[in-house]
Amino acid sequence: MAAKKCEASTTPGWDEQLAGNTELFFEADRLEKAAYDIIGTSLADAAAWLRFSEAKQIADAKRTEAYQDLMRIRRCMLDRDSRPSPRADHPPQRGPSAAH
Repeated sequence: MAAKKCEASTTPGWDEQLAGNTELFFEADRLEKAAYDIIGTSLADAAAWLRFSEAKQIADAKRTEAYQDLMRIRRCMLDRDSRPSPRADHPPQRGPSAAH
């Protein structure tokens, strides 16, 4: 997964981002359940264990993707909240005098 950045102009709202992230976690849960369904009651079957291991690896990768996405959203939210908001009595300066 390519790393997503915090860009206000192209980033959906927080609710949409969190909903998408929730879907990633649901998909990870679904993949993990499917992996455990492979072994079911056949704990002695080597082929089933191999298929389980491969499926579990995919589920774990999806969960890692979901967690990383959640941390990205959290960082974006914190970055937005930590930026100073412009004060009405001190509008931002423009031009050469703004550099001092």
